[in-house]
Amino acid sequence: MRRLTLAVVVGAFMMSTSSASAQAMEEGNVGIDLYYGFPNLYTSVFRAAYTNSTTDEDIKVGGIGPLGLRGEYMIADKFGIGIDFGFTNSKVTYSRATTVYNPVTLTNDPITYDFDFRTRKIGFMVVFNYHFIDNDQVDFFGTLGTGYKNRSFSFTSTDPLYNEDNISVTLVPVSFRMGLGMRYFFTDNIGINLGLGFGQGGIANAGVSFKL
Repeated sequence: MRRLTLAVVVGAFMMSTSSASAQAMEEGNVGIDLYYGFPNLYTSVFRAAYTNSTTDEDIKVGGIGPLGLRGEYMIADKFGIGIDFGFTNSKVTYSRATTVYNPVTLTNDPITYDFDFRTRKIGFMVVFNYHFIDNDQVDFFGTLGTGYKNRSFSFTSTDPLYNEDNISVTLVPVSFRMGLGMRYFFTDNIGINLGLGFGQGGIANAGVSFKL
């Protein structure tokens, strides 16, 4: 009985040790994350500014992102280096009804002009990750990244008297990210990801992960 108990204890210890040494991400692995984040800052600001508008204009606010693609190469069991591409888009569209003088009929004919304002941000970063909890399914890591970003604005309208314009204005053309990340693998190569932090990618983001 004692021998059986000892064998069970030793077996359980060996199994736990083996499980603890297994890693979801280890040296030589490549991780790819597709993610969608929250919030879209410009869309939130536009929506707050125009949702309660009392004008007769048909104002619509929308946006895409933060949307991103990350790639990471594990240079060691605890350290990874990678790249992060981010995209964010926000828009405000509205219609304005007015009248235009018709010299043929000598009347003011009703007409509606459409207006479109958009802003887009594209960012690229080099990221460094430290994996502090890593078992066969769960991977927790801290991330720090910096790189380049560009924001552009466009103004278009069906009004022939409106001056359309496209400009690129980036006061500080530096992208940045500091936060925590997690991957959970359902299989050896497919899982989900979750990120919390500040900078490119939003305060929170989540998506699908692949391991190569």
